[in-house]
Amino acid sequence: MKDDEAFARDRDEFEELLREEPRRAPRKAIVAIAVAAAVVVGAGIALAVGLSGGGGSESPGVAGSSSSPTADDASARPTPSESSAPGGSTATPVADGNGSSAPGRATPDARETLPPVDFDAPAAVAGGPTVSVSRIESVRGEAVLPGEVSGPAVRVTVEVKNGSEKSIDLTTAAVTLYAGSTDLQASPITKPAGRAFPSEVGPGKTVEGAFVFELPESQRTDVRIEVDLSVSDPLIAFEGDIG
Repeated sequence: MKDDEAFARDRDEFEELLREEPRRAPRKAIVAIAVAAAVVVGAGIALAVGLSGGGGSESPGVAGSSSSPTADDASARPTPSESSAPGGSTATPVADGNGSSAPGRATPDARETLPPVDFDAPAAVAGGPTVSVSRIESVRGEAVLPGEVSGPAVRVTVEVKNGSEKSIDLTTAAVTLYAGSTDLQASPITKPAGRAFPSEVGPGKTVEGAFVFELPESQRTDVRIEVDLSVSDPLIAFEGDIG
């Protein structure tokens, strides 16, 4: 059996153990917390590197751009011979009547116009109809529609004779009068007794239409009347004085 001295020594060692145990536990906890913190910081750095596009990858939702021009970019640039019009469009120089270039002007209408004839002469379209001004009357225009003005006017009756073997469509046919002293287009007016062409003229048939225009007596010299049967036919022109 142990003597009193041995029991006292064992008791002191036990008490020493009891005093040291509470101090060891906190050190282990501190180490665990430090390790966890290091793991969290490391994960955060890795995530930041991934989001910043490291290693050549792109950020989600952000398109990559190249600083060096490509062949497509070079071909899309305007050449020095092109001139840019307002709004980003390109104006192409076109030749005027003298053969010079006028940038930005529209290309002139290349539609054929037959040489003008006198009011009392017929104008024949090759392989198509023969058109003539059968009557020109001085009348008093009566305003019916908005924009029309009552006053001095002329009524022009135009005749279309179909000498071909096919019917000719006249649904888009139009007659225009230009005042001689001003060379301005005269305003059409409904009355008296204006009437359009019928929708067509059959083979060997003749039809006519009557067209009324506002025209003061002071503008009845060097008058020009144009008949436009369709876009597939040339314009037909008549010129002269209206008595």
